[in-house]
Amino acid sequence: MILQRSRSSQSLPELATIQEFDALQEQELTVVFKHSPTCPVSLYAHREVSQFCADQPEIPVYLVSVRRRRDVARHIEERTGVRHESPQILVLRRGEVVAAASHDDISAESLVSMLKSGRHTSPTSPER
Repeated sequence: MILQRSRSSQSLPELATIQEFDALQEQELTVVFKHSPTCPVSLYAHREVSQFCADQPEIPVYLVSVRRRRDVARHIEERTGVRHESPQILVLRRGEVVAAASHDDISAESLVSMLKSGRHTSPTSPER
């Protein structure tokens, strides 16, 4: 089951189950945004990701609330091999992580750059 985002809405569809994340492995391109609504850095990152979605509505972006869906966030870490952080962006192509960023490295502009280059911007940031 793949969640769809309304083109008229800037809200991000939330991945609520491990099965929903696993279903994304079949998509050509997916962006996963791990977010904590109680973290100021994550709130800033959420604004940036929302801006990216408004500018690039054709790119599928999914949210994982690390407070409500800790199991999904940890499964993503196990499945991808990318250490869990929050906030964090993972860009996946056919299920493989091609780029990742966390904390202050997340911006609408950096997300565009990551999609073009497929680079990891902060793989060794300390876990928060």
